[in-house]
Amino acid sequence: MLSDDCNIGDDLRRRLYRAFLDIFLLRLIDEEPRWGYRLMEILRDRYGLRVGPPVLYPLLSSLERRGMVEGLDVHVGGRRRKVYQLTNRGRAYVRRFKEVVREALDL
Repeated sequence: MLSDDCNIGDDLRRRLYRAFLDIFLLRLIDEEPRWGYRLMEILRDRYGLRVGPPVLYPLLSSLERRGMVEGLDVHVGGRRRKVYQLTNRGRAYVRRFKEVVREALDL
């Protein structure tokens, strides 16, 4: 029975992460500014979620257009990377998301 509970928990986590991928990206970027490939690594390692470039980069572009993140061109190890940092609007969005989840789940 314990195995079934673990499988259900894993399934629910994956569904949650996929449904609110934008929120998870904002939270990861809020921890520290990051570039796209690093975000893919963290999503895989921390959450077991495999997200490829065709999903990630359009989502980051959308967040940037919506004013949630700001992309900065920086040089890291001799390479140019676009590093994303959270804006005040992005922080407010994450805060409000947490409030809505608490209200919805009556926590």
